[in-house]
Amino acid sequence: MDRRTFLKASGATALVARGGMAWAQSASGALRLIPMTDLTNGIEERIALTLNPSTHDFGNGAQSATFGINNNYLGPVLKVKQGQTLPFDVVNNIGDTSTLHWHGLHIPGDVDGGPHQEIAHGSVWSPDVPIVQHASMNWFHSHMHGKTARQTYQGLAGVLLVEDDGSLSADLPQTYGVDDFTLILQDKMFDAEGRMSYNVSAAVFEDGFEGDTLIVNGTIAPVAQAVPTGLVRLRILNACNARFLGLSMETGPMTVIASDGGFLPAPVEAESILMSPGERYEVLVDMSALEANALNVNLNGNGGGFFANLFGGNQTVTALRLARTAQTGFTGSMPTRLANLSPAQPSEATVTRSFELNMNVGADLAALALAWDNFCGDAGAMAINGLPMKMDRIDETVRKGDTEIWRISVDDQLHPFHIHGCSFRILSQNGGPAPAYAQGWKDMVHVEDGWSEVLVRFDHDAPSDAPYMYHCHILEHEDCGMMGQFTVS
Repeated sequence: MDRRTFLKASGATALVARGGMAWAQSASGALRLIPMTDLTNGIEERIALTLNPSTHDFGNGAQSATFGINNNYLGPVLKVKQGQTLPFDVVNNIGDTSTLHWHGLHIPGDVDGGPHQEIAHGSVWSPDVPIVQHASMNWFHSHMHGKTARQTYQGLAGVLLVEDDGSLSADLPQTYGVDDFTLILQDKMFDAEGRMSYNVSAAVFEDGFEGDTLIVNGTIAPVAQAVPTGLVRLRILNACNARFLGLSMETGPMTVIASDGGFLPAPVEAESILMSPGERYEVLVDMSALEANALNVNLNGNGGGFFANLFGGNQTVTALRLARTAQTGFTGSMPTRLANLSPAQPSEATVTRSFELNMNVGADLAALALAWDNFCGDAGAMAINGLPMKMDRIDETVRKGDTEIWRISVDDQLHPFHIHGCSFRILSQNGGPAPAYAQGWKDMVHVEDGWSEVLVRFDHDAPSDAPYMYHCHILEHEDCGMMGQFTVS
């Protein structure tokens, strides 16, 4: 038995000892609609986002200790428009220092919300965030260095939908809670009393935290939603700490219309899509001919493995059941064209950079887990290009406006890679072409075998006191040092 198998076996033994999968997919409630704040018609005052400790019932009758942003768990859905500047007042009341990163936005480094924009408990951070990009699904979450994983897991995450003139006038479903739904998918672990738990071990630091229960918008799956006849739009975020998710429909293929950075040129039909932590996709479901359909999620979206073998099957669960009503909803047809998107042009690149994600370069993971109680110590256990993350070290300097190729490889296992301040095009993923649904604008790419390559350009400043980050989006890996910093000028 090699080291990685031993670590996984140790984690599985602990899982069985506390009762196994007692809470896994035990509920069947209604889909919880995350409160939406629609700012597309104008902003009259500063936008307050308050980070608070709270409690939340995930649907099993127990009150779990959580964090929320203007809510008792998770944050709101903010709907904004290209051309606006968002005047935020982020108030931190969680009892610990935190940050709030705008994942996916093309914004300067000093308002990016990375680990350099710390918000002490009791303090207010007031960035004015410009929205310059086209319609896209983005999100915001804690990016507190060393504590991102726990704070995000506990509830510091929300969704930011950017619209533009084209998307608002598009012949697409967009009545929130009727034919247009935002879905935040997460995995959780619960203790014997049904309370959400987060405990690290060497295996958790090694592979990232993976829970045994799928959660949709803060409720144990499966959840159900009545929808009108016609097209239904699902805007989906994988907000898991570490788990890759395989998504499919119970009936028919998935019709993908948008990825992280916006609309695809045309809808793409796929039997399934693989979502890494941090990725977003938009999907259309045709409910004109079906009385019911369901969104299914394979919790072993990365191909299965030890836990699938331990508990049997491939751990595919139903996330959302859709039931058609007699009401007539969106009456338009499935679109054939969505966005003007030229093919990526790697010949335009003037710089090529290489990044290798390194596992286990520093401290022993078991010792870290024992000594630091859910935190990764000095963040020196993992690295990129052999260097663990250091807040006072700039790893790369980029010239604003240059087109570059970034090549990412790994020395072990599957990793999702995220770059701040931009969207990019994937040139290759795992040494081959990306699936058609991932060939639009992205800010996430994953890699396990060979190289993944992206074509990227940065159009905003990120100075040395407010640099951008690049990192693995397995949050425990990020906390353990698998992150770097770069300036743009």
